Amino acid sequence: MYIYIIMFAVAFLWYYASRKNKALVGSPIALALFFTYLVIFIGLGDMIGGYDRYIYGALFDGISDTIAAKGDLKQILFYIRGKEYGYFLWEVMIAHITANRYVFIFLTTGLMYFLYYKAFKEYMEDYPMACLLFLALFVFFTMTYLRQTIACGIAWQAVKYIWKRKPIPFFALVLVAASFHNSALIFVPMYFVPIRKFSKRAVILFLITCLILGISPFASWAMTFAGDAMGTSSRTNEYANNMQGFQIWYVIEAIVFMFIVFRNYSTIKKSPKELTFLNMTIAFCGILVAFMRFGQGGRFGWFYFIGIIYMFSKLVAISSKKVWIKYLIHFLCFVLFMRVLISWESLLIPYKTFLTDGNPSGNSQLYEENEYDYGYTIDKLYRPIIDFK
Repeated sequence: MYIYIIMFAVAFLWYYASRKNKALVGSPIALALFFTYLVIFIGLGDMIGGYDRYIYGALFDGISDTIAAKGDLKQILFYIRGKEYGYFLWEVMIAHITANRYVFIFLTTGLMYFLYYKAFKEYMEDYPMACLLFLALFVFFTMTYLRQTIACGIAWQAVKYIWKRKPIPFFALVLVAASFHNSALIFVPMYFVPIRKFSKRAVILFLITCLILGISPFASWAMTFAGDAMGTSSRTNEYANNMQGFQIWYVIEAIVFMFIVFRNYSTIKKSPKELTFLNMTIAFCGILVAFMRFGQGGRFGWFYFIGIIYMFSKLVAISSKKVWIKYLIHFLCFVLFMRVLISWESLLIPYKTFLTDGNPSGNSQLYEENEYDYGYTIDKLYRPIIDFK
């Protein structure tokens, strides 16, 4: 577990070093180095995260073998649920370079973190604080949900076109993101949210409405309807059926996030950029409570994470008169990071890289249930790492 805590400690030390050396606050080199560190740590991880990596690996190996045999790729398309052809094309492109699932996962991790780097470099003003929030909210999901986390990175490139009022590039990028994971379409409504600072009363009414919708069968109906419309009914039905009762964590997160926002509401500027990220934060809290009855409901809010990352890093920067806000956000980052780390411990520990042979990370049951090719256990690189086709 300590190897993951080191990840958080690196970002925390970077943050405090940046308070003394202001050049580190907005250093693109430091940001690139930190994300490179995450790419190496996550990309070299041997099947960390469990089930999903095995599925992605099996699909990639099948595509690679089909290309090598000069087969018809149409026979692979039945694996693609919905119209997520962007991810399929990414797999085909990488399969022309390598036949090894580990190299594919490493390159895919590199792609997603390159997208995050571009978004952070363009939008964020305090890189180390933004990275602390990223670790708290999102980093563990990038270890396993490859398609959706890439889709988030693509969608985040579109945020600037909201306040610039450029619909064509915005919707084009969202459609590309949806070609990796259909859930990106939940980001579409953000373009139509007025770029203004809503009253606290209006925000509370919005959240109460979302709460009522979350208690009602509406969320289940909406997921089923969306799945039928996008051709992903089997997946959305899985989400709808994955009901684990009342998700108290979703409600607590929404309350805490909005408490922090409201305590600093008067300090938030009315610039188009800042208001866009503010409204994304509010929208994320609304999604949390609207889908509080679903174990997978929080995933629909991932596309709005960048709003919280920007907003809270901004609030820390202007909290000189309310120092407790800074410490509260730091504490919240650590709690959220540790919550996922502890709950996912069986999927992440013991950590090992694919540079050593043998059983991969995580508990043996996951390996026994999901490993589809024991050749990887004997020799991780038995399928060529470079295989131009």
